[in-house]
Amino acid sequence: MATDKYESVLIRFNGKNYSAWAFHFKIFVKGKDLWGHIDGSKPAPDKDKEKDEHAKWEVKDAQIMAWILGSVDPNIILNLQPFKTAAEMWNYLKKLYSQHNTARRFQLEHELATIQQGSLSISDFYSSFMNLWAEYTDIVYANLPPEGLSSVQLVHETTKKDQFLMKLRSEFESTRSSLMNREPVPSLDVCLNALFREEQRIQFQWLM
Repeated sequence: MATDKYESVLIRFNGKNYSAWAFHFKIFVKGKDLWGHIDGSKPAPDKDKEKDEHAKWEVKDAQIMAWILGSVDPNIILNLQPFKTAAEMWNYLKKLYSQHNTARRFQLEHELATIQQGSLSISDFYSSFMNLWAEYTDIVYANLPPEGLSSVQLVHETTKKDQFLMKLRSEFESTRSSLMNREPVPSLDVCLNALFREEQRIQFQWLM
C-alpha cells in the first residue's frame, strides 16, 4: 500500500536535518503502532520458546528497517549495514547526528537572517523560507517542555510572518506596508494571497 511507503509521505534524512527527520519518522512509526520496536517496549519474543511470534516480530522490525533505509540518503545507508534491528539503526543515527543540533541551529539562524527573495517568485521564495523555518523550529521545539511549547509557537508565528515580509523585493514594498499597517496584522496565509495578487498585477504590467 502507498501509505506503507515512508518516502511518499515524509522527508528524507540527508545528514543535516536529523531533528526534522526524526520528529516525522517517529510520528509515522507510531501511526503504524510499531514504535515499541524502537523504544524497547515491544522486545523480540524468545526465538526458542515463541518461534512463530518471534518470526512475526522480525517481519515487523524488518519493515521499520526498510522505512529507515528508504528515508535516508544512499551514503548513510552504507553506515547502517552492520545493524540487525530497527532499534540499533535508530540509536546509531540518534547518537551520531543529534549532537550536531546546536551547530545546525546556529547555521539555520544565520540562513534565516540573510535569506532574501532575490529573483525568486513569491511561491518559490515562500517554499525556501518555510523549509528553513520548519527545520529551525523542529530543533528548537524538541528541547521545550510541553507546557511551554504553545506560547513559543504563538510568538514564532508572528516572527515567521514578519521575517518573511521583510525579505521581499522592493517592488512589493507597497503591499508589505499595507499589510503591516493593518490592525491586527493579517495571518501569513492572508499576506500570501495579497502578495500573489500583487505579483500577478506586476507581471501583467510587464506584458502590456
